[in-house]
Amino acid sequence: MKKWIIAAGGILLLLPAGLVYLWIPSNVRLSYHVKIACNARGALRVVADSAKWNNWVPEEGPDISYHLQGQNNYILNVLIQGRRDSFMSRLVLVPMASPDSTDCYWEFDMPTAGGPVRRVQRYLFARSAARDMGTVLGFMRGFLGKKENVYGLNIQPASTKDSFLVAVRGIFPGRPTLGDTYGLIGEMRAYIGREGVHETGYPMLNIDKNDEGFFTRVAIPIDKEIPPVNGLIEIKRMVPGKILVVEVKGGPTTVTNAFAGLQDYVQDYNYSSPAIPFQSLITDRVNEKDTSKWITKLYYPVY
Repeated sequence: MKKWIIAAGGILLLLPAGLVYLWIPSNVRLSYHVKIACNARGALRVVADSAKWNNWVPEEGPDISYHLQGQNNYILNVLIQGRRDSFMSRLVLVPMASPDSTDCYWEFDMPTAGGPVRRVQRYLFARSAARDMGTVLGFMRGFLGKKENVYGLNIQPASTKDSFLVAVRGIFPGRPTLGDTYGLIGEMRAYIGREGVHETGYPMLNIDKNDEGFFTRVAIPIDKEIPPVNGLIEIKRMVPGKILVVEVKGGPTTVTNAFAGLQDYVQDYNYSSPAIPFQSLITDRVNEKDTSKWITKLYYPVY
């Protein structure tokens, strides 16, 4: 009788462990999928920057945190870290036919092998992490769905108007100073005044570094055509077309960073440019010394 009781007790003790192995698989696999209204290259640029995860990952508590561990093209390895456990997951971005659409898959494959207690612990952690991953993906989709979050700019499409420009160029050994730029603008304004025409817009600026130095072009829109000055002042015509416009507030570094974001946008959406991009100097830099108050519009002709 005692042996029978001992045997029955052993079976009862082993039964829960057996049920654990029966009900909990040896490997937990899960994949989430969302469609994101964002260019794939733009999405990758943001997602591959671990510092930017704070923009959409909910505030990390003591249970789960995420750590980028490497990247292979459009596949990113993300370590999901818990209090006592961790596992590697794969975040996959798939470019779609539309340049404004990306399929995003976040998946993991985690073994639960081990004793029954360990198996239950890993299974519960995997399920908890899976729920959290779904929340993170939802925030990510919302964040990347806004272009200003991807490029740091409010990019607006517009159309150029048929207009005349009076233009002058100069080459400087170093990046042109404020005095250099407004010296060129002053030359044009003096000529415009002598010819009796009127400015119809703000001064335009483009700076391009080449082997000779910093090739600087400055132009001012005018209301009618006037004769050029050989070797000094040119008259150009801006033809109607599509142009991307961004307004920024700040000094030269702000403008440089904005142009970089605008260039990323042009490349991501496979635009070509029929003409050089330029700055429109809304604020008179000579009279306003505080660079934080400078307003500049960036224009990028595209087709």
